[in-house]
Amino acid sequence: MQPFARFPQKAPQPGAFLHSGFHPRYLRAAFLLALAFCLPVNARTEAVTVRHVQDGDSVVLADQRQVRLIGINTPEFGKDGKPDEPLAGAARDRLRALVQGKAVRLVLEKEQRDHYGRWLAHLQLPDDTRVEEILLKEGLAVAIAIPPNVGQVRRLFDAETAARTARRGIWNHAYFTPVPVESLTGGHTGFRFVRGRVTHVGRSQKYLYLDMGPHFAVRIGHADWKQYFRGHPEDWRGAQIEARGWISEQNGRLHMGIGHPAMLQRLP
Repeated sequence: MQPFARFPQKAPQPGAFLHSGFHPRYLRAAFLLALAFCLPVNARTEAVTVRHVQDGDSVVLADQRQVRLIGINTPEFGKDGKPDEPLAGAARDRLRALVQGKAVRLVLEKEQRDHYGRWLAHLQLPDDTRVEEILLKEGLAVAIAIPPNVGQVRRLFDAETAARTARRGIWNHAYFTPVPVESLTGGHTGFRFVRGRVTHVGRSQKYLYLDMGPHFAVRIGHADWKQYFRGHPEDWRGAQIEARGWISEQNGRLHMGIGHPAMLQRLP
């Protein structure tokens, strides 16, 4: 995807630090340094047991903590009489098979709680496989990037790309096809993929707005733009894009708030 051209080059391979000329007394330090390259910056881990799986991206631990998985979003179960999104049950059942009643490692990033009080974490299996990558590769989740927990963005979006290219799981359902902006209505709230052209770049005190017609805009905080995006906002004027994220309605207008360039794809 286009956004990854913006990312810095990968860190050196961990094995590069274990050169045969290393003195034995440095091996422990080299091992710890190599391990650091496998975890997001500021990550810490702990051993936990999963008591219950709520849906495809949320679990409850044996100590009653609720955990929302970092970096993915899975199909939602219907509420208030609405039907389930396609494969909501399959995503939950797959996560159950992977972790329910089992010991795993909780891997935290910079922000450890969301505004609901849930813990934000990756789940790692005993063989070091990340649960989020499994769900993404099987087409049971989509990748998301929500700052500041973006330490594994490249890895997760690569896993999604493999499933999307092979049309596995949700990528074989019309429900997840990007909605043209001109077709959006007040019923298109929640997590969506949207496609259209940026017609205007606007600003407020806190946000940049990539307007895609009179009734919809992608909203990006100035602080997020400065930290994660490159180039000038005006460079996006006229661009055909695909955006992913949660749509909300405010003052009769639909907005999709995003904070990282991985959530935007510039189309040919």
